[in-house]
Amino acid sequence: MSELVPALKNTLFSSTHGVVGEYVELGIDALLESEALKGIPVVNTIAAICKTGYNLHERNLIKQTLTFISEFNSGSIPQEKLDEHRKKLDADPKEAEKELSRVLIILGNQIDEIQSKVLGSFYASYVKGAISWKKFCELTEANRRMFISDYALLFEAAIKGGLKIRGRELYQVDRLISLGLLQNQNRLGGNVLMEITDNPDKQNDVIVTSLGMTFYHNAPSTLKMYI
Repeated sequence: MSELVPALKNTLFSSTHGVVGEYVELGIDALLESEALKGIPVVNTIAAICKTGYNLHERNLIKQTLTFISEFNSGSIPQEKLDEHRKKLDADPKEAEKELSRVLIILGNQIDEIQSKVLGSFYASYVKGAISWKKFCELTEANRRMFISDYALLFEAAIKGGLKIRGRELYQVDRLISLGLLQNQNRLGGNVLMEITDNPDKQNDVIVTSLGMTFYHNAPSTLKMYI
């Protein structure tokens, strides 16, 4: 991990992100067969650490990391903010370790690239000052525990200002409530399923919490378009 942190920092805040974007589109096999690999510090470091070839874990980490980097460098961060944060991390190795090791651990345990894309957008929001480090950690924990189908439900609720529960998958609604992203404004206690069963005629609307709206506003704009 100690080798990967500076490699990720050097990749995030350098011109290599342009190459990264290209290979996210081409796929992991094209990357591993290309000389461009040597120009991407974090991928090159993962390759050096791996002694017996690329196993599934290394391949997945590379894929998730490239997706994260591509979204982070999608153009939403002013250059002065990038430079400022790079200087901050250069001057404080402990801070760099705290931030980037957390990111790498999360990336190494994710399977779906969409979650790494969202993580990259959240880290970009943190670097440009739109959210605090504490809020970044809250959002990334919620993102880590979400199912892919949850994004559509959360974003629909954010756009519409809330949703009717009836006809929805209740386990999915309850999951988003447990993550602090949605809340049932009619519920005083218990879970959603019990309330609907006990009160079949009661209107059960879910609304988006402040954390849920922060999640929505800082998620990738491209994701909101196609979910």
